[in-house]
Amino acid sequence: MVHSVRTVILSAILLLFSSFVAGGAADASLSESISKYDLTWNKLTSDPVFEPGVRHSHWGQKDGYYDGAIMGNGLLGTNFYKLGDGAYRLNVGRSDVTEAREKWFDLFYSGRLPIGYFTLKPLGKVQKEEMRLHIYDAQTTGSFHTDKGKIDFNTYVHATRDAIIFETIASGGEQNYEWDFVPQQAISPTAMHWGNKEIVFSRAPKDYMNKDGKSNPDPYREKFKDIEMLIQPLAADTSFTKINRYYIVAWSEFRSGANRRVIASVSQDSDLQKAKQDVIRTILKTSSIRKKTLEKQHRSWWHTFYDNIATMNFPDSRVQGFYWMQCYKFASTARPGKPIVDLQGVWPTYDTPWPAIWMNLNIQLTYSWQTRVGLSRFAQPLWDALWDNRDNLRRNVTDNPGQETWTECLALPRASSYDMHSRLDPKLAEKNAYEAGNLTWTLFYCYRQCLAEGDDKQMRERLFPLLKGAVNLFFRLRTVNTDGTYSLPPTASPEYKECVESIGTNSNYDLANLRWGLQTLISIDEKFGISDPLLPEWKDFLEKLVPFRYNEKTGFMVSDKFEFLDTTHRHYSHLFMIYPYHLLDWDNPADYARMALSVDRWRGNTGYSLTGKASMLCSRGDGDEALVLMKKFLDGWVRHNTLYNESGPVIETPFAAMSSFEDMYMQDWGDKIRIFWGCPSEWKNCSFNNMRAAGGFRVSARRTGGKTEFIQITSNKGGLCRLQTGMKKFSVKNSKGKDLNYKMIEAERGIIEVSTKKNEVFTVLAE
Repeated sequence: MVHSVRTVILSAILLLFSSFVAGGAADASLSESISKYDLTWNKLTSDPVFEPGVRHSHWGQKDGYYDGAIMGNGLLGTNFYKLGDGAYRLNVGRSDVTEAREKWFDLFYSGRLPIGYFTLKPLGKVQKEEMRLHIYDAQTTGSFHTDKGKIDFNTYVHATRDAIIFETIASGGEQNYEWDFVPQQAISPTAMHWGNKEIVFSRAPKDYMNKDGKSNPDPYREKFKDIEMLIQPLAADTSFTKINRYYIVAWSEFRSGANRRVIASVSQDSDLQKAKQDVIRTILKTSSIRKKTLEKQHRSWWHTFYDNIATMNFPDSRVQGFYWMQCYKFASTARPGKPIVDLQGVWPTYDTPWPAIWMNLNIQLTYSWQTRVGLSRFAQPLWDALWDNRDNLRRNVTDNPGQETWTECLALPRASSYDMHSRLDPKLAEKNAYEAGNLTWTLFYCYRQCLAEGDDKQMRERLFPLLKGAVNLFFRLRTVNTDGTYSLPPTASPEYKECVESIGTNSNYDLANLRWGLQTLISIDEKFGISDPLLPEWKDFLEKLVPFRYNEKTGFMVSDKFEFLDTTHRHYSHLFMIYPYHLLDWDNPADYARMALSVDRWRGNTGYSLTGKASMLCSRGDGDEALVLMKKFLDGWVRHNTLYNESGPVIETPFAAMSSFEDMYMQDWGDKIRIFWGCPSEWKNCSFNNMRAAGGFRVSARRTGGKTEFIQITSNKGGLCRLQTGMKKFSVKNSKGKDLNYKMIEAERGIIEVSTKKNEVFTVLAE
């Protein structure tokens, strides 16, 4: 009888928990839960007007781009905000529109290009503005009230068709409001953005622009039936005698009484006729579908998207809204089979110094968080790009004089276009810019994805050879000390004394990159029984590699030459052994003292400094201090639409914040899954559902009254699950509510081991 009662109680708790985590509350649907956090406006703002040619910044301003409604489908994107008094703009972006010059990377020759924007101009004077970005439906609606009438609008980028939809119902004297497309000059934003006497990021090469200040021919208009087209040729050089590629912005307007509907698209191809055919076909096919059907298709994709990602329920409404917005934002700018997410995503701007992919922090942070919330397939384009462009990763090394035979080596530069090609010149070491470890760091997140998804195929067939190539570069670079240990020559520690002088030998950044790379190669080799010929050399290199550089007073150093004295330095590259690699262990007293001194001294001075330190504190179990930093981040660094800027849009930092919030709920580094280890004490009641953890486990948990009361683990592959429950007294049950065998590892923190079978589900219930 007692057993039956316990089973009934357990079943009831399971039912309640499933209801809770599925929608954020037992009586609320997912739609209702997400819709609470829609972005709303009762006033729209425009971009500030700056003097041409003078360096400017959007820093701290509530201006249009960072206050607009952003939408996208992984290739096309729009950002809707005010153009100025009496006019509004619908920015148009396509993420793969770049210069079509030479094949090597340069901020000018192969960087991103702005496209242009549509304008909506009411006929009367605007008296009232309203707008709402519906996160769950991925649509923006609103109204403009003027002294002549009213314009109600609905706009979205279709989830599965490369089409931008803008629909209005106008009343009174606004039915004939003005609508047109304004092209932006096809020239690198870098040339437009920088140019004052104090700071010049990079000057345009002499052969980049002609005497008229143009890098490409002027665009021109054509028309096919009711379809307007703006055609932009992209030239091979400033003679404009050879056109390498074209992009076309096309749109068609359909009117019926007070209703107006615009369908627009952007195509790109080296063949002009094909580019025309593609964009015309898209508009004709899209316009042939009934309005309600088209919208239903779009919403269906987005609703399915939300149904299949992790649900993290936060007691802080601001954090909850931020969470849903980042999931929405990433799915808007990243899709399987689409380009990599660079610093602008699908929302390009004309005035950024960052029209490319930066690989000494930005790409890594952008792709640091997707695995745990079930967005791995949206991150796959990065891993595909690394594999597909591995010849260019090799050329980044072998294109250097004297390194032509280093064909076994691969490297990522500081920045590149989508083809990953930019020579990593050894001379950059003289100015602390020879970033040898960027590829290794990037591959770390691919490794985490393989672990959590149980993707053995990608781990062995792609990750392993790419990581070998990254580590091979260090074999070429290393020096042998008199005691037989191995050191690294001057490489780099990102942004520390950047472009000033060499930081000297043994940067902790690359010691951490290399140590993790060697450990991982050995681990993969042993897991799959590869017996790679280099295995003995990896073990020898790892055993004899000099330890991390450390000073008893200042903590972990930057390199042999530099102590870490500037505690406000923004990048945590000198602390990579702590985070993200977790090569040191807070449970080890000797490590703890060194880690604590180093983490506590470092303060940073920018948004991602806060997110990085918050994650370090979470790994220590200090969720309270981590939350202080994350509140500071949300207060001071996040704009209204959650975009982030440093002299221009840099998309990575809000995504890095997602990693920090994930760390508060679940950590899976090292040999165990830690539940609520980094959770702030003020978050008494919170939960998460279906997060992914290393080992192919899916994890759900609930915390009530400041204590973990329920954990559920689904084993996708089977295997040993080591779990830090945080519970003192608990029972472990299988899916039928029966006791399951487990091994107690540590009672104080409730660390247990459970041997699981494929697809097995077990629960841990506090008593």
